[in-house]
Amino acid sequence: MLSLLVPYSPIATFASAEDTKVCCDASEVDLYLLGDGNKQLSPFDGLLSETATSVSFETSVASAEQIGKWELESAWPGTVPESTWTIELDYEVSDAGGANLNMSATITIGGSSFTAFLGVDQSFIAQGTGTISIDVPVEEVSVSGTSEISVTVSARTIVFSVPASGAKVEFLWGSEDHASMVRAELPLVDLTLDEPVVEGDLVYFAVRIESPFGMEALVFSKSISLKVDGVTITEDPTEVLDGEAILVIWTWDGASGGEETVNVSVSYELQTGIILQGASDFDIETFDGTGEGGGYYPQNEPLRTNGKGSPLDISITMDLERDGSELLLEQTTILTIEGEMAFWIRWGLDHLGDETIPLSTVLKNIDQGNVKDEERGSRVIESVEISQFETEMDSYYITFFQFGLGLESDEIIGDLQEADSFAITLDLMGEDRVRNAPLKLRIDSLTKMSSGLDFRMLNSAFMTPQPSPLWSTYDLFITVKSSSMSSFSYIDVKQSDDVSVNYWRFPWGEAATISASEFAQSDKFTIDSKPTTSIIHAPIGLTFIMTIMLAGGLWSAFRMVSNRSKYPLMIEMILVPVVFLLHFSAFEPLYILASSGGIVFIWWATAIISPRTTTGSKPSSKPQIIVENFPTIACPQCQTSNPVTSDLRPIRIQCVGCNRIIKIVA
Repeated sequence: MLSLLVPYSPIATFASAEDTKVCCDASEVDLYLLGDGNKQLSPFDGLLSETATSVSFETSVASAEQIGKWELESAWPGTVPESTWTIELDYEVSDAGGANLNMSATITIGGSSFTAFLGVDQSFIAQGTGTISIDVPVEEVSVSGTSEISVTVSARTIVFSVPASGAKVEFLWGSEDHASMVRAELPLVDLTLDEPVVEGDLVYFAVRIESPFGMEALVFSKSISLKVDGVTITEDPTEVLDGEAILVIWTWDGASGGEETVNVSVSYELQTGIILQGASDFDIETFDGTGEGGGYYPQNEPLRTNGKGSPLDISITMDLERDGSELLLEQTTILTIEGEMAFWIRWGLDHLGDETIPLSTVLKNIDQGNVKDEERGSRVIESVEISQFETEMDSYYITFFQFGLGLESDEIIGDLQEADSFAITLDLMGEDRVRNAPLKLRIDSLTKMSSGLDFRMLNSAFMTPQPSPLWSTYDLFITVKSSSMSSFSYIDVKQSDDVSVNYWRFPWGEAATISASEFAQSDKFTIDSKPTTSIIHAPIGLTFIMTIMLAGGLWSAFRMVSNRSKYPLMIEMILVPVVFLLHFSAFEPLYILASSGGIVFIWWATAIISPRTTTGSKPSSKPQIIVENFPTIACPQCQTSNPVTSDLRPIRIQCVGCNRIIKIVA
């Protein structure tokens, strides 16, 4: 046990103390009724499903029928104190005024059984939903790891009141809406503060969690924290599986130096409101040091998750270019990994080919290559280990992603087996020590694509379902670019309104950004497009066609108003930037071309109905005649001089220029 806590350092020492069990003999806890065929008891509400399991009775029951028997998978050694256990079971009565119940519950602990019946005050249940409870007195019983602990609920008689066709009473459990349970008092968890380990001026405190639930005790519990002299250690701990026990180790750098006594306390929240606590004093002696050793270094493989998962940042860049009649997609995916997953990868790199300790299959199958024994387990990741890892990823990436990272490689980085070339590289971000520090996995690929085929950029199914989530939340940022002769056609996000898309089109190419923040594994979405070399979709082709349509339409419209007023047409030229704005906003090409054609039609219609002006040739049938012996008057419309051949007033004359009738009154 102690060897598990010894960091690989010549100055690591133990404090003058022993492992101390600080909790717990027996605890009050809610055990949820779970399962259908394999019915179980569990203290973790995270195991409740969305759909309830049920047993229904559609006719009256005259003899005892079992509703269910739920068992604790493995008892925990200790003493069950004398107490009262309460079974709470949800029900629903339909198509009847109610039902009279006679029910019993039997609790089995080891070789002892305790039975009680439903109280008289609850023997009648009305139509609708509710909860019945049965109190079962339990005597003090000693249990071992092989003792049976089970709860059996039976219906002895059921008689419907005012039943209709389809009368039914249904008992439900196992879901969030129907969280039927047993309130019990029994030993479930042991918390032990292991002997601290001192490394220079750093001290490693470990809490050992032992229970019949294995990893579930860490994954589905609410929280665990450690205090030293009343101050909570805020840095994330390291989790290691030691047989059936779980070790949670914190690094403390607050020692004053030399010999001192510290009080260490642990708080473990098994379920909401059920907090198990314990404390102990330890004598430690710290020495001068820099505190830069990298932190706790486990001898055994660390856990990939603390039950809550690690944060993940996904950055994807896609560049699309035309290659003859085909397309070339250059994609770069960068996964920035933090938390337990980053520590697990770093530790695994430092143990490539290690046959002295048990390794998970995904690490064990990575060939050691040229990694030497002195480089293995050195607490520093050497360049040869990085090089060997990158070499192995050429053929091992699918297994490593799926079983190591819990990611479907085809969904997040594409099918690299169809790529013309690809490379996977590791970036330690300036930190080559084995410690809880972020790192980056970069995947570059170049793939030929056929024009006009549907293409899925990303699918939220890239995260494989995990009973113990490896990832907490992830941030997503995708940058998309195309050349002037290629196009993604469209970017369509389905199943989610929380994915932000900004899509632009320029003559020299398309550009888009797609982003999402703090997405969880349960968030669903798909991002689709259809890359193409079509001249209509190509940015430069669409720009050229649109420009020709608008320029040709505008030129012909101005020709049509050569002898008409041009002002209405000039005002409508404001529609030109509107079309270019649609083009910039990456609207569908057919929509843009239809808009361009519609604007040209508006221009032509405006040109036809515009009033005539003198712009253009004058009518040849009525030439201007000026007689010098007669006075003249200028036409107010076209300013043409017209002779006045009569002294009669008022008089009307016709303008020889524009045929307008001019009235002279004086």
